[in-house]
Amino acid sequence: MSDVVFPEELVYFIESIRPYQLHEVGSSKWIDSHEMIIKLSQQAILELATHREESVKEYLVMHDKLKTLIHEAYCVLLWKTKVLPHLLDIDPNPEATFLIYTVFFHEGSVISLLEIALFHENGCESLKEASVDLVDYCAQAIAQIIGLVNMGYHEKESDVDVDESVLTEMDRQKRDMIFKIGFRCISILNYLADNFEVLPCSAKRRMVTTHDIPWLLADLLIFCPWYRKTSKGIQKFIEEKWTTVIGEDLRKVVKHEAQTWFCLRQILFSPSLMELYEMNEPRQKRLGQCQGLLHDTLLDQLPPLIELKHFLCTLSMGGDTQFSKKKSNLILEELPEIKENLIKEAKLNGGYLAIAQNQSETFLTNSKEKICSLAARLNSAYNTDLLADMEAKESPLAVEKKDQTNCGVCKKVAEKKCSKCKTIYYCSRQCQLDDWPNHKKQCITLETTSK
Repeated sequence: MSDVVFPEELVYFIESIRPYQLHEVGSSKWIDSHEMIIKLSQQAILELATHREESVKEYLVMHDKLKTLIHEAYCVLLWKTKVLPHLLDIDPNPEATFLIYTVFFHEGSVISLLEIALFHENGCESLKEASVDLVDYCAQAIAQIIGLVNMGYHEKESDVDVDESVLTEMDRQKRDMIFKIGFRCISILNYLADNFEVLPCSAKRRMVTTHDIPWLLADLLIFCPWYRKTSKGIQKFIEEKWTTVIGEDLRKVVKHEAQTWFCLRQILFSPSLMELYEMNEPRQKRLGQCQGLLHDTLLDQLPPLIELKHFLCTLSMGGDTQFSKKKSNLILEELPEIKENLIKEAKLNGGYLAIAQNQSETFLTNSKEKICSLAARLNSAYNTDLLADMEAKESPLAVEKKDQTNCGVCKKVAEKKCSKCKTIYYCSRQCQLDDWPNHKKQCITLETTSK
């Protein structure tokens, strides 16, 4: 497969990445940066998949752009939680949501780049004080996964519903992206724990004291978000897709489950981290609950966890009290700055409501000409073979291709497609129900083939 970003473009793309403020999201320059980040993310994935020299990662580290990527992730996070609700108050049911989906996708692409870059020690080392902000971001993202599962996220399968409102669809897409970003943050946190020696003391303290990552990882293992039971059978989250598993695949450990275990093991077996951690009775009990999850099938696949099981067994019986009290306290520490600076800048620009009002013309436009122009501008970035293979389901273009489609029954203009096979459109739920006896066999066949 040919390069997404040619070597002569690579340095220019990376040097052009700069931090944007909330009021700049969706602007022409922001779109330029978004397109570059999309292509860099695809190129980084391509280099990793083909076992080539990881040029994207090296240049990101060399030009000190990882902090900028963390800034961009926080910018979208704040925009989604603070600005978007005001935009939806202005127009609760916007006709065009293409650019809103693009913002969601931007955060996912930024985190994907960080995940690849931080696999290596020099990536973690280059973070410096920004690692404090990244630990905060990852802790929040992982907590959101647990929150989604606790609120029944796994129980809501993608049933065919052509009458789903734009707002409901947008909320579903946002939850799906939060779920995928949270899983990428498991990887990032695992890489930070593996290379904690190169992180500043403040990042270590926030990892084990401020956010209590060991407890958070224990919750993750207990809630088991990479596993769900559906009408199609048992599914596991593999390669960012829900895949039905049978036979021996039921026993196999998925990537993020293994990373969660290894991250917990790394933290608990690191004296310099645990000297900051007070192993009190509630924590002993919570961590001890993970002991029962370390069954023989898991240990056969991940032998290093045998030692962890022994540790947890001793801990649950009240032994191994060497970390029962904090052995040191950090009096002065660096505090996260990226999120706070974004909030301060937003206030200088009139606050979240004022920003939403100024951006309403951009995000709530009904002009098909503007939407088509934007789609054409980003088409080269989204419609690549790599994206089709690895990230097509996340792409805003895959969500928003609704023009010039007709109902498969009555031939009227239709906007919603069958959510299972993605091949046929319906104008209403009644048409979908009327056609189901004819469409059922084709739908099931295509859905099974796509998996």
